[in-house]
Amino acid sequence: MTTLAATGGPVIPRTPAEWERVREAKLDALARGPLAVDPADYPGVRPEVVASWRRSMLAGVDPAATHYVVDKDFQPNSRLAVVAEPIMNRLKDEISDLNAWAFLADRACRLLTLVVGDFPHAEHVHRQNVRPGTFFTEDIMGTNGIGCAHETKNAFIISGTEHFRTDTEVLTTTGVIIRDPFTKRYAGTLGAHCRREYTSAAVVPLVMEIGRSIEAQLLASRSDSDREFFDAFSAAERRYRSPVVAVSRRLCVVSTQARALVHEADEELLRRLAQQSGSRNRSVRRRLSSGTTVTIQVLPVDQPKGEFAAILVLQPLGNAAQESGPGYGPGPLHDNPMNEFRDRLSRAIRDGRPILLTGERGCGKRYQAQAALRSLGRPGRIAEFDGALAHLEPREWLRGLVAVLRRGTDSVLIARVTDVPADVMRTVADLVTGARTPVIGTSTDDTVEHSAAVLVRESFPVTLAVPPLRERRSEFKALCTSLLADLAEGGGKPVALAPKAVVALMASDWPGNVRQLFQVLASARIRATGPVIDLDDLPARHHRNQAGRPLDEVQAAERRVLMAALRDAGGDRNVVAERLGISRATVYRKLKRYELR
Repeated sequence: MTTLAATGGPVIPRTPAEWERVREAKLDALARGPLAVDPADYPGVRPEVVASWRRSMLAGVDPAATHYVVDKDFQPNSRLAVVAEPIMNRLKDEISDLNAWAFLADRACRLLTLVVGDFPHAEHVHRQNVRPGTFFTEDIMGTNGIGCAHETKNAFIISGTEHFRTDTEVLTTTGVIIRDPFTKRYAGTLGAHCRREYTSAAVVPLVMEIGRSIEAQLLASRSDSDREFFDAFSAAERRYRSPVVAVSRRLCVVSTQARALVHEADEELLRRLAQQSGSRNRSVRRRLSSGTTVTIQVLPVDQPKGEFAAILVLQPLGNAAQESGPGYGPGPLHDNPMNEFRDRLSRAIRDGRPILLTGERGCGKRYQAQAALRSLGRPGRIAEFDGALAHLEPREWLRGLVAVLRRGTDSVLIARVTDVPADVMRTVADLVTGARTPVIGTSTDDTVEHSAAVLVRESFPVTLAVPPLRERRSEFKALCTSLLADLAEGGGKPVALAPKAVVALMASDWPGNVRQLFQVLASARIRATGPVIDLDDLPARHHRNQAGRPLDEVQAAERRVLMAALRDAGGDRNVVAERLGISRATVYRKLKRYELR
């Protein structure tokens, strides 16, 4: 799920004076017209908001409009709505303390579910007559949290007069993108909203946590055959250099490499090939709708009787004679995905070509990149650049990268390389292509694939996926031992994990991957009074199943938000209440409920 990134420059307005300044800027933009609006002319307004105003004007949205547009043919019982329903029902009680309400929209940005907490202004929300099928896209509703998130595929918060329509200026609205972890496709948008004077620091973290819970439920709701299908696709992505597509009667999953070749018009052809192959492997040659002729290796995947599924490995003609690069080709798969990854990375780094490491957030891409570069034994240092930080000083960041690559003595690690500003992506791609020193970049799986980002990705001739922690059970204990050893390097005492603690940790699906595991072990190490971390030293959620009823998704999300607020406030309950926008009594009640002290 895409997260809300902190940026420099103008901040979200929170006071009457700030809302009035933004309103004056918006009126000036409306007077100029969309073609004359430039975010640089409004230094007091966030540029992403001005860009949304401009899109709203180009779409012809009336800022004085008060009506809602509803899709009369809308069918609300989508898979996302059904999966999210229990979570949204529980969310209703939790957001009452925040004077908020929540929307869940589908991938067309039409309202699926509305939940309204029990608070003094709740009747105003009900009177708006917002119902399933209502559109919240920018081209219909103008600038709003859900619409902006839908348009940009990034988390958004819109406060007060930042809204394009006058009738929504009294609100703060948010939007967080939900992706199906199974297909990696955009599934919908979740938003929590309130009157602008009740804007709480807890709203955005809470809606992000709930979004993660919905994503987890989307994955959990898949059948065993769906999971086997996706596991086969993931294994094929790691195994083959070529573009990979997985198809079944209901699903079509396309690798990043395959997106340039395979379009929606090709899905029926690929399904027919999979169905006709039955249980036997075969190779065929077909012309795709993109005009490219490819050789397709069809690899069936076991499915229940009456169903079919296959992995399709595509080789565009003209590249068939291309040699297998390091870490690629149809060699045998390892039983341990991490051993396979390390083997391929080792061969790739020795080959000397730039490498892009992809994978889920927190799975250890940077750590693996550093280890690979250190293994070369070069005399220079490892020069690290963070693509996300390039937005602060793009030219200075780029000059630093150019200087290191020209010097040629240092190895280079570019973290979050696809997050660099769009106007320097082509330059970064050219630098990577022409690099004469070892270069490794990292990028998350959920990178939005616009043309510039694809250009940067394609500048790396070798792409390897770092397996998520949930696929590395066989090395889990060894990984914990290694992380605990890293924690002891600062002069602390070495500790070990008790067998029960290892079992409890392995039972988690670790959505935060290695980064989350490291945080849990660091906390447990502090709690432990002896040389062994026992079950009781772990956070409560890792042994709650043995003590009583586990928290549901909404409660778990709220507990994490509350814990973060406590940590940031140094344990001061009054500060927590103020920052979260809830009463001190509510804070104490929730602390008791979640066994926090």
